Amino acid sequence: MFDYIFDTDIGVDIETLDDFTDEKLEQVEKKLGVKLPVAYVELMKKQNGGTLSYNEFHSNKVPDGEVYIHSIKGIDAEDGIGESDYLVEEWEIEKGFVIFAGDGHEWFAFDYREYKGDNPCVFYIVDEGKPKKVAEDFERFLKKLKKSEFVDDEDDDDEEFNRVYTKEELEEYIEEGSSHFDISAGLEQFAKEKGNMDWFIKQSLKTIEIEEIDDISWTVGEYVLLKLRVEPRENWPIDSLQKIVDHLMAVTEYEGVPDEIAQRLGKRIKRKIS
Repeated sequence: MFDYIFDTDIGVDIETLDDFTDEKLEQVEKKLGVKLPVAYVELMKKQNGGTLSYNEFHSNKVPDGEVYIHSIKGIDAEDGIGESDYLVEEWEIEKGFVIFAGDGHEWFAFDYREYKGDNPCVFYIVDEGKPKKVAEDFERFLKKLKKSEFVDDEDDDDEEFNRVYTKEELEEYIEEGSSHFDISAGLEQFAKEKGNMDWFIKQSLKTIEIEEIDDISWTVGEYVLLKLRVEPRENWPIDSLQKIVDHLMAVTEYEGVPDEIAQRLGKRIKRKIS
């Protein structure tokens, strides 16, 4: 019923997990110790998490009356909503919340602190702020999602955004290690195309070592996952992919604190190749 909220124009969505199964639901509910909302489960049966097109939550209980939400987490014991306990501990969130959306500074979560049923309230949680109840249940939460009114004034035919890269051009940008835009655009282009798997992973390994570009590991992790979705498994260079996993799992943000996003991407690639 509510699957219209997902963005269907972005091609392969790395936020969408493998298809829902009853077994995954059972594993997640056992791990979290809760019964997930029926409305949430039914939505995940349609699409198991993903990037949102209806990505603004409107309520007078959130800052400025609206909050941007990038995606909703899918159902998997080791990913998506299955990571909730880790996130709750890592970000010192009160136990009893089950996180289904958020990015590390603000979260949306089901409230099971004093509730044992399958239709919990939805709370908005922000760093160093008191959790706020923003919806009586998940279905009412979904009804408060709206499409962004942002209008892109850029010319859709802008040559820069429609550029097709050659392998040699991408190799040169990676060698120079200075243009995040061109490296990202080039990797995305080749990630969406079948073929050139060994070459693509070789370039990804070179890219992930570029220290001058912030968050380059995220770019590599995202497009490697994208490539794994379009390339037959028999073509996967497992040893090289494991090197990418090892790098992602070792990325830190500050003072040795693990980079949550890089680790998540690493875990997802690891599960794919195992």
